[in-house]
Amino acid sequence: MELVYAFAGILLYIISGYLKSGEAFEPVKALRTAVVGIAAVVSNMVLGVELPAPELETLLTAGEVTFVENLAKTLWRRVFSTL
Repeated sequence: MELVYAFAGILLYIISGYLKSGEAFEPVKALRTAVVGIAAVVSNMVLGVELPAPELETLLTAGEVTFVENLAKTLWRRVFSTL
C-alpha cells in the first residue's frame, strides 16, 4: 500500500505543477519528475528506510504545502486573473 501512496503523491505533484505553470504539457518534464520520485521511493525501499513519525510528519507536511501552493497558484492564475 505504501507504493500506491508514493505513486499517487508523485502523480499529484506532476499534475499540480503542470496546472500551476500554465505552460503546454511537457511529457519529458513529467517523466523526469516521475523518475526522480520513483528513484527516491525505490532507494528508500531497497535501503529499508523507515521514517520515524516526526520525520514522516515533516515530509508529509512539506508535500501538502507544495500541493496547496500549486493549487492556489493555479486558481490565482487561471480563475481569479479573468475576473
